[in-house]
Amino acid sequence: MSAVRQYVSYRSGSLIYIAFMNFIRLLILLLFLVPCNLFAQTYVIRGKVLDAETMTPLKGASVYINNTTKGTTTNEDGDFEISSLSSGSYDVVVSFVGFESLLYPIIIGKKDFRIRFQLDREEKQMRDILILSNETRLRYLKLFKENLLGFTDAARRCKIRNIDAVGFANGTTQKDIVAFADTVLVIENPELGYTIHFTLVDFYFNPTTGEFRFFGFTRFEDWGEGETTNRKWKRRREMVYVGSSQHFYRSLVNRKLQAEGFTMQNVYIVQMPVDSEKIKMYGKNIRSERNVAVPVTEDSLLKVHADTITKVYELKIADWLKVVYKKNSALKIEISRTIFLAGQPNVGTSSGIHPRQRPILMDNRGVILNAMNFYYDGMWSFERLSNMLPEDYEPD
Repeated sequence: MSAVRQYVSYRSGSLIYIAFMNFIRLLILLLFLVPCNLFAQTYVIRGKVLDAETMTPLKGASVYINNTTKGTTTNEDGDFEISSLSSGSYDVVVSFVGFESLLYPIIIGKKDFRIRFQLDREEKQMRDILILSNETRLRYLKLFKENLLGFTDAARRCKIRNIDAVGFANGTTQKDIVAFADTVLVIENPELGYTIHFTLVDFYFNPTTGEFRFFGFTRFEDWGEGETTNRKWKRRREMVYVGSSQHFYRSLVNRKLQAEGFTMQNVYIVQMPVDSEKIKMYGKNIRSERNVAVPVTEDSLLKVHADTITKVYELKIADWLKVVYKKNSALKIEISRTIFLAGQPNVGTSSGIHPRQRPILMDNRGVILNAMNFYYDGMWSFERLSNMLPEDYEPD
């Protein structure tokens, strides 16, 4: 509008000005009439869920995009529709009581998606279930909740509605804690304003070695009630987001690392020569290693792995990747109150990404596609369900 005002001040009495302003008014009107999807194209997934044996529709089956708030249930004809999806890679989860859950990866980019799912009847899994005393079970449940939900105030405020559905089975050793649940765990998170529906696939913890992992499918249900409460959740969600792994991946794929406050270094583990005196003292198997850190940019870290409907990137990580956020994240501030954090700078938040196997893939929205291929150290290793946000979360 500043250009229009300047033009008005010099040509306000001319026919050219009148024609120009009529054109501007028409253009503005047309802009309001143009469908929004020309500016931000969105897509729809439609489909049907059937019993694979009888081919009859399954009414009330749950269909959702993994780790998002996007989901629905099927109608009487087994039909469903999930709308307002941007282009990218998604994992669609389909579940129904008494049937095997189904995970189906799709890529949306040029048109709406239609698919038919057929669910198989669930077979009872044979597990070596542990028979525990009340005291031991309570101790195992405490370890399960801490490692699943985290060690923050938000984690302590979380409530698993159906915690009794969690059972424990024998692991490889007597120290292993292996947890399972034959139903979807329903977790209330009043700190962030979500109900989390979590289908537990794998949970393992060894208190002796500290080795830990969990994996499952997640659907977020946004409470979104009350203007005052919404402001609190909005503030808390943004605090959780800033400096998180989710924040980093989005900044990376959008080439905004420096603007968002991140720096990163590819770390190479270099074998150093060992002098003969040390070999005599400690033996021939002695090794000396040194970490060599090399600053890396977005373009050198991201390599296009597939460029079909939407781009899929491979992260070109050396032996491991060191990521530093310029400020102390909310997670670091809270964890440091109860746990001594080694290797953290006085100001800033340090994390690392260590490949287990390659490639490590990420889609054009900054969503990791094979999270089991790596593990975190540093602050991101403390990220748990209580301080995780859905993939479709957008900060202001």
